[in-house]
Amino acid sequence: LVGKAIKMISDWKNDLVEPEQAMETLDDPEDMIFATLYALYERNLRAYNAVDFDDLIVLPTKILRENRELRDKWQNRIRYLLVDEYQDTNTAQYEMIKYLVGPQGRFTVVGDDDQSIYAWRHADIRNILSFQKDYPEARTVALEENYRSTGAILEAAKHLISANRMRIPKDLRTQKNGGHPVVVHEVYN
Repeated sequence: LVGKAIKMISDWKNDLVEPEQAMETLDDPEDMIFATLYALYERNLRAYNAVDFDDLIVLPTKILRENRELRDKWQNRIRYLLVDEYQDTNTAQYEMIKYLVGPQGRFTVVGDDDQSIYAWRHADIRNILSFQKDYPEARTVALEENYRSTGAILEAAKHLISANRMRIPKDLRTQKNGGHPVVVHEVYN
């Protein structure tokens, strides 16, 4: 129960949902208890002038959203920004990036929608899937040639990722034909 409460609070924070907003959207009694705990938790953090790990992204994002002067200062100061592993950004990170780059959108993102593995840590695959829509002036460069893997490994990978419902189509290829067959081992842990 404690683990579920911690996860829900962290989810809300990373989705930039305030305790009051969380309470307004719930009807499940257990979830209402978690939203109440969230409000108490936030109040205690402020009372002790403390932050938690999620706040390291959430608080600067809120400040940039609410303070136009500060946002303009940082947008003028940051000429170019590189964001790696963009497929694993969460809502708060996405918003922070948007506030930092501003309307000029002078930034580069690197990521692969087929390698998004951090949904359990609030990563939102929609951030990379909607990148071209969010930034229509951006140029996309697809890196489709794999220089490390053999054909056997790449074929197995292509077979697995073909089941992904939300993905950007790409033509993965390698010049290392053949290779040892892929073997699946089921282990206890």
